Amino acid sequence: MLSILQSKKRGSTKGKLSKKHSFSFISLGCAKNLVDSEEIIGSLISKGYKLESEVKESEIVIVNTCAFLHEARLEALDTIRELAAIKRSGKSKLRKIVVAGCLVQYLEWLKIKKTLPGVDLFVPLKEYQKIPSLLEILLERKAARNNVTAGGGSPGEFVIQTGRNRFLSGSTHSVYIKIAEGCNNRCSYCLIPFLRGELRSRKIEDILSEVKAVQKLGAVEINLIAQDTTAYGLDLYGKPMLGELLRDLCTLQSIKWIRILYTQPSHITDDLLKVIQSEPSICKYLDIPIQHINTKILRLMGRKTGPGEIVSLYNKIRRMIPEIALRTTVMVGFPGEEEAEFNELLTFLRQYPFEKVGAFIFSAERGSPAYNLPDRVKPEIAEKRLIQILNQQKEISRNFNRSLLGREVKVLIDNYEQHKNKAYGRMANQAPEVDGRVIITGTPGGAEVPRVSPGDLVNVKITGTGSYDLIGEFVAGKGKYKKPSYTLK
Repeated sequence: MLSILQSKKRGSTKGKLSKKHSFSFISLGCAKNLVDSEEIIGSLISKGYKLESEVKESEIVIVNTCAFLHEARLEALDTIRELAAIKRSGKSKLRKIVVAGCLVQYLEWLKIKKTLPGVDLFVPLKEYQKIPSLLEILLERKAARNNVTAGGGSPGEFVIQTGRNRFLSGSTHSVYIKIAEGCNNRCSYCLIPFLRGELRSRKIEDILSEVKAVQKLGAVEINLIAQDTTAYGLDLYGKPMLGELLRDLCTLQSIKWIRILYTQPSHITDDLLKVIQSEPSICKYLDIPIQHINTKILRLMGRKTGPGEIVSLYNKIRRMIPEIALRTTVMVGFPGEEEAEFNELLTFLRQYPFEKVGAFIFSAERGSPAYNLPDRVKPEIAEKRLIQILNQQKEISRNFNRSLLGREVKVLIDNYEQHKNKAYGRMANQAPEVDGRVIITGTPGGAEVPRVSPGDLVNVKITGTGSYDLIGEFVAGKGKYKKPSYTLK
C-alpha cells in the first residue's frame, strides 16, 4: 500500500538498522527529478534512516543529479565537488557521498569512467529501488568507494513500482504526480530516451492511490508530469489514456485544480480537449512545447508535427476552450537556423500569441543525433535571438495580464507573510515556479490581508500587472475555500 510521509516526520524509528544513520538529500533538475528524490527519501525513512536538513549534520548525502543539458551537468559536478570538500575538511559529520540520477546514467551510457574524488557510491536510475540495501552494504564495509554498475532492469522501472513511500519535501497543498517515465519520442537534440528509457506508464489505479494519499494531507492542486504526459497509456493500454485518467481524477472532490504539464502537440487528441473543456476542476491551461515553427528546423529536430499542424492545433484549442492559457517552449540557435528561419519563429509567436513562453539556446549534447549536425549557429547570434524572443514575449505577456485588470479571479494561496501584510498565490493559468504569481497586498479600502493558509482558494481583484506577476486585493467574504485538514493514521 502506498503511503505518503510529510516533511515533519523525520527520523522514523521503524526499520532494520541497529543504528539510525542520518542522511541529507540534494535534488537537482526538474520536478520529475524531485518526485524521484521524494521516493528515495521515503524509502530510506521507512528503513529507519534519519533525514537531516543540513548536509554537515548528516553521515550520508545523496545527490540526485540532472544531465539533460551541459549546464545541468556542470551544476551537478560543482555540487559534488563542494560536498567532497566538506567531507575532506573533517569538520562535519559527513562520511559518505552518494551520486544518483541522470548524470550517472549519462556517464555509463557514454562509457565514461566515473572518477569523481570523494564519491563513495554511484547509483544509476535502474538501481534506485536498491538504494537502501546498497547503503547498508556501504556502511557495513566502510568502503572508500563502491561503485554500482549498470545491469538489470531499466531506467523506467522505479517510478512504476507500487507500495512506495513518498516523502513530500515541499508544500502539501500543491503536489507533482508523475504518471509515466521515459519517452518514445526521438527528438534529435534530446538525451531523455537514452537516459530514462522508453515510455512506461503507471496504472491508473496506482496513480489514483497516490493522489488519494496526498489528498488526505490537504492537497488541492495536483500537477501531472511525465516526459510526455499526452503519451500516457500508449504502452500500457495500447492507446492514449490521459483523458480517462483525468475523468477518474475529477471524481476526487477535494482536488480543486488538476494541471497538465509537458504535453506533446502530436499527441493532443480531441478527447483530451473535450475533457479539459468540460471538467471544472481541470485547469484551463496547457503546456505545449513546439520548439520551432520552420519546416526545415522541425525536420532536423525530429519533431512529429509540422507548422500547418501546429497552427491547426492552436486554432482548435482556442476555439474549443476560449478561456485557456497556453504555454510553450521554443529553441533558438539550432544547427541550420538562419535569419529567415528565426524570423519565421518570431513572427509566428507574434501572430499566434501564447500567454507564457519559455525559450532557450540549442545545446549540443554529446550522444544526441543533433550533436554532429553541421551549420552550427555562432553563440553570440543565438544569444541575440534568445533576447529578441524574450523581449517580444515580455510585451505579449504584459498585454495578456493587462486584460485581467479589474477582474475578480480565483487564487490558490502558496504563502502568507503576516509581517509584510502580503499573501502570494497563483491563478489557474499560472503553473508552479514558472509562470509568475499573484501578490495580494490588502483589501479594498486598505484593510489588512486576512490570515490565509497555503491551499486556500480565495477571490482576488486584480489591481496591477507586470509582465509576469500580478497585484491584487483580497475580496473579503467571497468564495473562500478552506482546504480540509486531515491526519493520517
